[in-house]
Amino acid sequence: MRQITLFLLIALSLNAGAQSQVWSLDSCIAYAFEHNITLQQSALNVSLAEINRQTAVGGLLPNLNAQASHGYNWGQRIDQFTNQFASERIRSNNLGIATSVNLFNGFQQINAVKQSNLQIERSKADLDKMKNDISLNVASSFLTVLLNKEFLDIAKSNRDNSEAQAKRLEKLVTAGQQSEGNLNEMLARLASDEASLVSAENSFNLSKLALMQLLMLNTSQMDSFELEVPTLDNAVNSGLMNNPNALVQAALSNFPEIKSSTLNVASNDLGLSIAKGAQMPSIAASASYGTGYSGAARVLTGDPDLVDLPIGYVQGTQDIVFAPQLNYSNDDFTLKPFDRQLKDNVNQSIFFTLSVPILNGFSARAGVKRAEVNLKNAVLQLDQTKLTLEQSVRSSAADAKAAFATYTASQKSVEANQKAFDWNKVRYENGLINATDYNASRIQLDNAKANETRSKFDFLFKTKVLEFYQGRPISLRK
Repeated sequence: MRQITLFLLIALSLNAGAQSQVWSLDSCIAYAFEHNITLQQSALNVSLAEINRQTAVGGLLPNLNAQASHGYNWGQRIDQFTNQFASERIRSNNLGIATSVNLFNGFQQINAVKQSNLQIERSKADLDKMKNDISLNVASSFLTVLLNKEFLDIAKSNRDNSEAQAKRLEKLVTAGQQSEGNLNEMLARLASDEASLVSAENSFNLSKLALMQLLMLNTSQMDSFELEVPTLDNAVNSGLMNNPNALVQAALSNFPEIKSSTLNVASNDLGLSIAKGAQMPSIAASASYGTGYSGAARVLTGDPDLVDLPIGYVQGTQDIVFAPQLNYSNDDFTLKPFDRQLKDNVNQSIFFTLSVPILNGFSARAGVKRAEVNLKNAVLQLDQTKLTLEQSVRSSAADAKAAFATYTASQKSVEANQKAFDWNKVRYENGLINATDYNASRIQLDNAKANETRSKFDFLFKTKVLEFYQGRPISLRK
């Protein structure tokens, strides 16, 4: 019983620890890096590029292949090892090894190795760009949750204030000091605040759901998913927006898409060299070593009979001329041993081949033209990437400056509306203004607070984007 109780206490403590887990922006980004499927696919592209480099390096090495065969033949044919006709079933074996190597082919393979190295670096740069995109998406979603959380807090505060005012008016109406009309107006305001609270809760939950889906988290645990609320005023940096030129230079030096486009230009330049190499003569060397066995190969092992056989006629007399000759029978021959045949049938070869392209359906020339177009396109793509990045940086700096001005103005608006509302609240509670005027003053304050909250998070995100262009990781911590 004590063991069961201890187990339950440990389980509850672990569950409480899991429920109290708080996610910072840094932990969200780190988790996304580890679990994002698109990022994992981009990482696989790096692995594929490394495999392609191994293939390119292998192209510089000689190939080496061994072969062996075992077969039977029926019918009339010339045996390749005895060079005699064979009509019975003959077993044959072939064993061999061959190698070949390109001695020169216009430096195509050397350039292919260099190109494969560039492709690895480009794949890594593309992976870094993917990480940057994920960081921005997570940061935007994270701040959206915090923004909706503040809207939710404002909605709760408004609902609580309206509820308190409604209870106060109920007492005054009961005491005959306020009319039911004022109470009804406040109850209507309370109902509106309740609806606003429901809407704020829905927006907050949807934003949390979107962030969890972006992180590939189990959305069934949304209630235990809590975010760390940083001190946003300390996280806001307004100095970067005043120096866009420095931001542009930093982005052009550090951003992976610039590196990727630059590597793409270098890769296409090597591609042009490879295409030109196809127009040059090539020299290759090859060598082989082989042997074989034939069931038709036989050796003399017996003693043939010496017999007189006619070889012609004597001119004039027509007498038959005989001469002694050896008479062989099948019993005099035995099958040549397998190991001896392998030794006796060895054949070796070495060749050097010069190939000069003369006319190949204009494929080599078309390859050069195609490579030239690809190189020009890569250069234009690099220029476009630089231009787009510079425009984005300068636009972001201008947006941050405008967001800062809006945030400053909204702070002043909240301060002024807060004073006005506090004054109208005192007047309302003393019966100097009606509920309509009081609600109108509070609505103005609510709108001012909402604008301040929205502008604060807008300015915060845009300053984080500027820090991102500066080469710093996105974080809400100093």
